[in-house]
Amino acid sequence: MKPTKIWDGKDKSFLFRTNGIADSDFAKCPVTKKCVSGYSTILKGAPITVKSVMQKIVALSVTEAKTIAGVQCAQNMLYIEKLLESMELKVELPMKLEIDNSGAVDLANNWSAGGQTRHIETRMFFLHDLKEAGVIDVHWLKGKENPVDLFTKNLPGPAFNKCAKLFVREDEYM
Repeated sequence: MKPTKIWDGKDKSFLFRTNGIADSDFAKCPVTKKCVSGYSTILKGAPITVKSVMQKIVALSVTEAKTIAGVQCAQNMLYIEKLLESMELKVELPMKLEIDNSGAVDLANNWSAGGQTRHIETRMFFLHDLKEAGVIDVHWLKGKENPVDLFTKNLPGPAFNKCAKLFVREDEYM
């Protein structure tokens, strides 16, 4: 894994850039109808955490499932931020969180909220409050360009290889 820029260990003003990418499927478990969240936290262009996990609740919509995944990723990004700050390192704010669902992005940015979103208000406002505090910016990412699809669904060979490049780079076997 190669970061986009390497810190020399001396420059106290060096800013560590942390990004997150989140995704989920929707109700794919045939028994429980729960969703799988996948996300990665990226530090200076190099993935430092990846996770694929069954969501603990049943999401009622694709937007809710993607919002849950976004919140899980944001929590991980906050952990990385606090860890770096505890070592007296500086983190560039706002951190960028990318989600491939425009509804989840709109809810986090408070661009739209209707009567059908009350059941996810806590998660929605968690992301919205982080955005308002300047900690996280939530952006939309094209679904076909989302590398964490790798953690939420079975992909055919070419799509798998495209997504895997972020996490394993290219080698002689790809």
